[in-house]
Amino acid sequence: MDRNLLLAVALSVAVYAAWFGFIDKRVNPPSTRPDASASADRASSAAASSPAPSAAVPTVKIELAQAETVEIGDALAKIHPRGAAIVSFQSPEPLGRVELVHNPDEGLFATFPEIEFKRDPAVKNGIVYTATRPDGLKLSKEFLPGAGTVLPRVRVVAFNPTQRAVSAGAWTLTVGPGLGTIAAEQKENQKLQRAIALTPEAAGLNGHVEKLAPGVHPGPYRWIGIDNRYFLAALLPSPELFGPARTELPPKVILTAQPVNIPPHGSFTWEVPFYLGAKGHTWLSRYGVGLERSIDFGFFAWIGRKMLTALEHLHGMTGNWGWSILILTLCLQALLFPLTWKSLRAAAQMKKLQPEVAKLQQKYADDSQKLSAATMELYKTKGANPLGGCLPMVLQMPIFIALFNALRNSWELHGASWIFWIRDLSAKDPYYVLPIVMGGLMLLQSKMNPPAGDPAQQKVMMFMPLIFTFMFMNFPSGLVLYWLTNSLVSTVLQVALKDRLEA
Repeated sequence: MDRNLLLAVALSVAVYAAWFGFIDKRVNPPSTRPDASASADRASSAAASSPAPSAAVPTVKIELAQAETVEIGDALAKIHPRGAAIVSFQSPEPLGRVELVHNPDEGLFATFPEIEFKRDPAVKNGIVYTATRPDGLKLSKEFLPGAGTVLPRVRVVAFNPTQRAVSAGAWTLTVGPGLGTIAAEQKENQKLQRAIALTPEAAGLNGHVEKLAPGVHPGPYRWIGIDNRYFLAALLPSPELFGPARTELPPKVILTAQPVNIPPHGSFTWEVPFYLGAKGHTWLSRYGVGLERSIDFGFFAWIGRKMLTALEHLHGMTGNWGWSILILTLCLQALLFPLTWKSLRAAAQMKKLQPEVAKLQQKYADDSQKLSAATMELYKTKGANPLGGCLPMVLQMPIFIALFNALRNSWELHGASWIFWIRDLSAKDPYYVLPIVMGGLMLLQSKMNPPAGDPAQQKVMMFMPLIFTFMFMNFPSGLVLYWLTNSLVSTVLQVALKDRLEA
């Protein structure tokens, strides 16, 4: 059998999987939108006593002891007086709590960082901080909880108690720098963090996620923020209230409010919905604003989303992600059975022709062109297709790649156990049992297939199960379970249908 194509496909799978498994490069082009200047003042320029926009405040080491512990949803947070910034945000997760604030010296959602805020004692059932600027402007900052399909919000209210108009200035709302993650991801977190945004939908086209390079980005965007593999901190600013966003490294997003002149005894309110937490496809989708698009499903994203949706439905019936993966694999095998049957038939035909191929190889040992012509004529005469066994593998490549990205990047599988020692389907098998068994099955399959005519190819195919075994040792156990089940079903079919295939 001519194994050139089969070998190329197998190596393609190995290279692609190794690329995403060990290097995890994000192929997201940076935004190419031109820089834009901030919008003009929304209010009348006749207002008096307008201070200059808030200047950037140098980062100063904060004292966490000065921060107050509050509950924001299910998370335990600490809010520091300076800018009423969140300097600690411990989000609940299946294996404990994870700290999402990467740099407490700057915090998350800081506003007016040059001002010291105080918790409003008059508010008993809310998180409200207040401050008074030197020009007399009173500020109120409130963290409003979300519920159901409603996102939590940051609300900033400026009240002018004076007898003159006062400008609120071009104050900033920041996210970052960086975002925390689980302990297992700390080593890779620095290269996985990114500033991203989702463009609006237009003319029947879905918006797309942009990876934002450092600079100014005019937008508009449906949301903008920073993320890593498992977590997202995103803001949904109104373009009427905020100007172009600015991004920095490490990943940081800075929103600048449009300058507003507030008349005597008047007020103005800014309200920004936000999300801070895990990138679970199910609960991100419920908000209906495209936050789930932050999950990286790779090149075959639409297949990955379909795979995850199918897994979610199966999980609803089984209550176990491992069994859901196994059932999904069986369903995929059933759908691909007609192609699998053709593949096995082609392999059986090629195996029967091996003695005749060997004779041709001896006869035309010194003339490769005549050997190729004679071999193809033999295949044609016997009705054999040397490429027939490759089609199912080619079709499974997108499924494999999509499922790999789904299992690797979807929060639903983090901390999800299967049976016995498999306690986290998004992590590698701690005892390497699954990849070793998978490699044994691949070796058994290779023994059942006809040998390659070229001795060099025979050696490569002999080592292929070993290569895959070592490569899969560091892959998510959920992905190994899929490939193991796939190999097991293929082997069982090959053994069970042996007599019919060779008839």
